[in-house]
Order: sequence, then C-alpha cells, then structure tokens
Amino acid sequence: AIVVDPLALAQLVRGVVDGTAEAATLAGAPVRAVPSAGGEVALGDLLVRRRDEVCALLEHGGVVVCFAYPAESLAAIDNAFHHTDGGLSQQPEEVEQPAAALQNPYFWLPTLDRQTYAPPFLVAGDGTETRVVDFQHPLAAFIHGQLANVAYRSHFDATRLAGTRVFARSRGGAAIAVEVPATSGRIIFLPAMKPFAAGDARYTMSDSLQAGIRRALGVVAEGRAPSWVASRDVPGLSERAAAADAARATRDAAQASLAAAEAEHEELARYQRLLWQEGAVGLEDVVLDALRLIGFEVYATDPENIALRLNPSHLSVLVEIEASDRPIGLAPHYRLRQRIEGAIERRGDAPRGLLVVNGCRLHPLDQRDEEVSSGLRVAAETIRYCIAPTSTLFAAVVAQLRGDESAVAAYREQLITTDGVIDATTPA
Repeated sequence: AIVVDPLALAQLVRGVVDGTAEAATLAGAPVRAVPSAGGEVALGDLLVRRRDEVCALLEHGGVVVCFAYPAESLAAIDNAFHHTDGGLSQQPEEVEQPAAALQNPYFWLPTLDRQTYAPPFLVAGDGTETRVVDFQHPLAAFIHGQLANVAYRSHFDATRLAGTRVFARSRGGAAIAVEVPATSGRIIFLPAMKPFAAGDARYTMSDSLQAGIRRALGVVAEGRAPSWVASRDVPGLSERAAAADAARATRDAAQASLAAAEAEHEELARYQRLLWQEGAVGLEDVVLDALRLIGFEVYATDPENIALRLNPSHLSVLVEIEASDRPIGLAPHYRLRQRIEGAIERRGDAPRGLLVVNGCRLHPLDQRDEEVSSGLRVAAETIRYCIAPTSTLFAAVVAQLRGDESAVAAYREQLITTDGVIDATTPA
C-alpha cells in the first residue's frame, strides 16, 4: 500500500522546478527540472516512473490511499511537465491527447472509463464537518476517529462513475471520502486534513490509518501476541497446540527425508548432464566429478588451469572443456595449445592434452555424426592430444557404477594415449 498527500507532492515538484527545493531518487541521483549534467534525472521522467510504479502496485492487488485536493491546487505537477522535456513522450495510454495528461495532476493514477480526477467528477469545496455514511468500509473507522481534524478541500460527483463507493459525506451531503472502481487493487480518496498533529496524536492517526489499510488488504498486524495472553487459556487449546507440534515434527522429518532423497538422486542424475549441458555450472563441474569418479586426480585451482594425473608417475594432462549446439570449432584448441606452449616454456617438455567436448549437444547421441569440426580433428592429431566426447565419459561413469573396472581402466588409458578423437559410443 502507499499513502499520498498530493499537496505535499505538488509543493515538492514546484520547489524542484523553481530551484528552491532539492530532491533525489532513492539511488541518490539528483532530480532536476532540466538535467544539465551526467547522473541527473529529469523530473518529468521521474514522475512518469512513479506512475508506472503505482500501476504495478495496483495490478498486484495493492491499495492506494490519496488525500483529495482539487486539480487547480495541484498545478505544480502540470508546470513540471511544461518546464521539462522528461516524460513528454510517455503519456498514459488511456488518454488520447497528450495535453490532457499534462493538465491532469492525478495523471499517476489509472482511470476507468476515461474518467479523470478533475471537474466535474472532482471539484473544489471546503469545510470541516463530516459524517461517516458507510461504516463497513475499511477506512471508515479512520475518518470517524479524525472527525475533529477533517478540513476537506474537494468533493466528488459519485454519479459520474458507476461503482464509486461513498463512505463519508459533508454536512451538506457532498461525497468527500470515496473508493473509486479500479480494474485491480483499490483506490481510496480521503478528505484533506488539518496540519498533521505531532507527538502521540500523530502516532494515533498513523496507527488508525495503517489498521484501515490492513483491513483493505485483508491482512493482520505484524508481530507476536504479548506474553500475558498465554495465561488466558481456551478449553482444548493446549491439546490442539500439542497436535500442531506433532504435525510440525512429522512435517520436518518428512522434509528432511525428502531433502536427503533428492540429494541422493541428484548425486547420480547429475551425470546425465554430461550428455546435453554446457557452461561452467552446467557441464564443467560434472565433467571434473566424472573424471574423479573413474580414477583421476583432478587439479582445478581455477577454470583455466585444470590438470589430471592417474598417479605421481604420470605426467600431468592439461584439460579443456567445450560444449556447443553445433560441432565444436577451434576455439578450445587455441586455449589448449596456448597452455601446452606455456608449459613447454616453463618445463622444457610438452604435457599431454585432453579436450572434453559436447558438440551438437541437443541432438540424440546416435545423430551426432560430426560432433567436432574437421579442422579441430586435424589439429588434435597434429599436436597430438585427445578429444573425448562427453558421451564416452558418460559410458565410463556407467561402467564404473556397474563395477566394470576393466572397461574403466581401458578408457583411462585411451584418454592419456589417444591422438585425435575417441570414437563415441552410445551408452546403454
């Protein structure tokens, strides 16, 4: 919910326009009638943004409470648009003529049936004597509690908009507190008040307004019941509390069991990502876990420095991982070659290389005839490193989980001795 005092808004807008008031967005950007420096926000643009935010609030079932003033007393908003370029290109869709929106200081509120908040629907009028005529309205209690503070400055012709609900009238019968129909959410106009009180009286007014808004939203006040309430027992309440505690315990145990079952399921199901996923989160982590599962020591201090070893007697195998919706091109080759050349400069000999690929990743496995490009295939054979489709790694994982150690050992040997592409086989 939001509560708006449009007179205070108009005064602030007038101050920004004539330079007597400083305003900033919630992000700290200065608001100017005509921006002259980077980082400044045009006043007209900001007002249009606030209109969009109000519409979004109402679309989500929110409540807008507005203290009603006649349009002529809120002319500062109109002036803001005429003094700036901001917002002139973003007028409410329901208004055919842009000028009509500029002349309506209630432009930030959506309208129904093209009924604007201007004469003859909303007209000037003033007085202090008020009576509540509909105590069922959520904000009727607020009006009733503030009768001494009412100083209305306008009234509504409720007959001009079908569905308008009047819940307070002046002594002469003018509608001064209304809820207007809206396609979603609630729009409520309250009569203007005398200068807001200070101290306890101000808190009392605020509490009453908030209570009415909660009723309009159908929610209850936040917070816990005071401790003394527990001493006022209700027959049967303790038994129901015990039943609720038991049900919560059962729920918590079931949730814990579900979480454990889901974790165990994911532990194995994640290996299916080898067949179709891509990216650091989707594919690379599960490739490294799969290599660990089949017996490699994996050293992955960062995504650009991955190496494998079977045992301390083997040289390191530098690893690159790549996936694509299409056949894999030469980009991972260049990365791997650069790493191999860097290792030669440091150590004097060339380490083995391994490129794990998932080309044509969304195709069924038996339809991946060209998972790598011919250029990549030739490059691997020339520089003498291994290209392993992820489908072959998946098959090795399946063999490991089935206890087929000989098949896994043979695959490990392929990874560190093959020059070129390991032939992909469709896993069972």
